[in-house]
Amino acid sequence: MGFRFSIMLLGTCATGALTIASAVTAQTASPAPVETADSADNAALTENNNDIIVTAQKRSETVQRVPLSMTVLTQGDLERRGVQSLYDVSRIAPSLAVVSSGPGENNLIIRGISSIAGSAATVGYYLDDTPIAASGNAALLSTRGVIDPSALDVARIEVLRGPQGTLYGSSSMGGTVRYISNQPNVDKVEGRVRADLSHTTHGGFNWNLNGVINLPVVEDRVALRVAAYVRRDDGYIDRYTIDPNNYLAADPTAKKQDNVNTYKTYGVRAALLIKPTDTLTITPSFLYQYSRLGTPFTFDAVPGSLKNPIQTRDVDETNTQKSWIANLTIKQELGPVEITSSSSYYHRDVSLIDDSSKVVNYFFATPTVEPVAMYGTYRNKEFTQELRAATNFNGPFQLIAGGFYHNVTAPLVSEIPFPGNFKYRNNVPFSSFQTIYAGTRNATLKEYAAFGEASYKLTDTLTARAGLRVFQVNQTFLQTGDGLFNGGFSSVYNKSRDHGATPKFSVQWQVTPDKMLYATASKGYRPGGPNNPAPANVCGAEVAKLGLGAGQLTAYGPDNLWNYEIGAKTSWLDHRLTINGSAFYIDWAKVQQQIVLQCGFNITANFGNAVSKGGELEVEFRPTRQITLGGGFGYTDATLSNDVPGTAAKKGDQLQNTPKWTANASAEYHDRINDAVKGFARLDYSYIGPADFLYDRTSPFRRRQGFSVINARIGIDPVDGPWEASLYINNMFDKQGATDLPVAISADLPTTRRVALNQPRTVGVALGYRF
Repeated sequence: MGFRFSIMLLGTCATGALTIASAVTAQTASPAPVETADSADNAALTENNNDIIVTAQKRSETVQRVPLSMTVLTQGDLERRGVQSLYDVSRIAPSLAVVSSGPGENNLIIRGISSIAGSAATVGYYLDDTPIAASGNAALLSTRGVIDPSALDVARIEVLRGPQGTLYGSSSMGGTVRYISNQPNVDKVEGRVRADLSHTTHGGFNWNLNGVINLPVVEDRVALRVAAYVRRDDGYIDRYTIDPNNYLAADPTAKKQDNVNTYKTYGVRAALLIKPTDTLTITPSFLYQYSRLGTPFTFDAVPGSLKNPIQTRDVDETNTQKSWIANLTIKQELGPVEITSSSSYYHRDVSLIDDSSKVVNYFFATPTVEPVAMYGTYRNKEFTQELRAATNFNGPFQLIAGGFYHNVTAPLVSEIPFPGNFKYRNNVPFSSFQTIYAGTRNATLKEYAAFGEASYKLTDTLTARAGLRVFQVNQTFLQTGDGLFNGGFSSVYNKSRDHGATPKFSVQWQVTPDKMLYATASKGYRPGGPNNPAPANVCGAEVAKLGLGAGQLTAYGPDNLWNYEIGAKTSWLDHRLTINGSAFYIDWAKVQQQIVLQCGFNITANFGNAVSKGGELEVEFRPTRQITLGGGFGYTDATLSNDVPGTAAKKGDQLQNTPKWTANASAEYHDRINDAVKGFARLDYSYIGPADFLYDRTSPFRRRQGFSVINARIGIDPVDGPWEASLYINNMFDKQGATDLPVAISADLPTTRRVALNQPRTVGVALGYRF
């Protein structure tokens, strides 16, 4: 009944919105002549993948001529699909999985190259030319995921599948995700304001207000572009205090707190374009983003469930993140060569609180559960410099070459102090220690690299490419621990140096102007790094069973893979039908794996090999000028090639968090209401298949089920008029699905775990004005 009412309401409101829009635009539209409806719609019909310009290979090309398996979402795609987060992107891009515990707590997986361990990610992540993937230190805070930059004023998002080690470096083993922002325009004043109001089932109201303005400052030479937003989402998870006599139950006498997983964020991005000459551009830019989670977007599995997603926690778990990104990009054209310098500084502060009440009760068998909190602060500072040159020769030979430098410092502090009113402070074993736990970690990373990629047209239709990146990664870390959990004071200092090369080879055959075939062999690489030492006096007996040497307990080595891929990009029926497909085989060696020890600590080591094989298919069809149909499919079979000693992981097990199947489909109808207004209606379907959270077959949390989501949107787009409006329903059938099983900050318990879930059904309206 509720679903039928929502659909009726959406349709009724949409009809009203379109009618009102017609009346408004009839009064406000300029009487000046406009292009005919047929000519405009025919032009729109040809706006397909053949026209989208991307910079995946660090030069401007149309997407259908790039020999890569990739998904591109333009600004229009993002708006019509209602994309607001990285998790939303994973609904659309085949073979991309985003394991999410909430905004700013995302881990990216492409083609099954999944690892919850390591000092670096397996997927590269960029905002323009700035790498923004998280340092592995954040893993100790259960938030090693990347930030969620606002999709406001984003020109496009590029999802590149397969290793991108030659051009993008060591973390791009599975692929790379790039947010490309709109740049200042020296030609005209333009801007936009937009407001969004929605309501979430089982929760409350959400709102979002944003705006963009572009201002030419000096004619043809200087322009300023500023985008700002503020957003506030209500939660949909309720919290109870823990039953003092049973850590697996809620206190029956306590009052619950409603909708605790609130989300508030605001930010601003400013860019200044300076063109001293027609061949030189200087673009300084700055981004600031603040986000605050009332609590992680997780429920406690026992006593909670997907149907009853409640938390049982005694401590408020506020999580705040602040991010700054400053960039200076300089481009100089020297004849057929373009020189680009990109200098970036990225600063991220994370501060959070985690409830450790159950952990203390479980490990030390206290008579009752008492409120105990763990506090964590993490600061990431990164400087990146890239200098590259790209050619645009008239002949068959093209080259891109450059140098790269990356410097990271990442201090971390975490502690579980005794609460002032802790009942058992003077009891054994608490009385022997000044704190339950106190730890610090100071880590540094410096990466140096030189890279190049050359292409040569062997014939008018056949092009060969070869690329190579050589690099060196130096890391140091000093880690200390103290307190009851640590078994007393410990200190570990270590340093490592990794070096190597990542080659790439590809052949591209342009069979016809609209059909291209390619084959690629490429290598991906991820550096090793410092371990999270397990204190011998606490975990010694358990660690000894793993058969690891002493050196492996303080550091782990790099891992690498080879990707073999064939693909096709084709357009048919006068560009009305686009079909792109690829198939791949990946051989992954010395995989970095994380072991969760029963003593409450985790360690990382290189355990054997893995294989991933599968493919992607993307189709778009425009049977008429009013209708656009689309679909995407991904199949990934990623498995271990051997048993992992001392764990439940066995040969043939699926890699963690990797669904075998992902799929999406969409249908859009758009037509004119009058010469100034175009209306549209759209349905989007997405499916994420089952995946394994854990290797342990005995754990009730081992596997999550697959689930599908349907979104609907209807509204008006301006053609010459300034107004836009839409009504939408996200997660129309209110499907609940698990999206993550995050590793706890303090320790995981075998009898209860935190599970993240997706947003329930949300109904909203968006209004906008362009000028």
